[in-house]
Amino acid sequence: MNEQLLPLAVWVQVAYGDVRSRALHAWDARHEEDGVDEAVTKMIWLAVGIVVAIAATSFFMAKFNQAKSNVPDPIAP
Repeated sequence: MNEQLLPLAVWVQVAYGDVRSRALHAWDARHEEDGVDEAVTKMIWLAVGIVVAIAATSFFMAKFNQAKSNVPDPIAP
């Protein structure tokens, strides 16, 4: 390995190890919860997902109808 790249490789390895250990610690802490208000959180995310899906559907339908109205009618030769 090149001498200029060695410190970069060490820094990347240390950063990766730190991020991995933090993620594992957060994952373990997540499973230690008793889940009392987990149902409320899931319902809120479900409601947000439904609202986003409805907004996306209405946006795409509006764009489709706008594009459909811009297409000229075919004229017979």
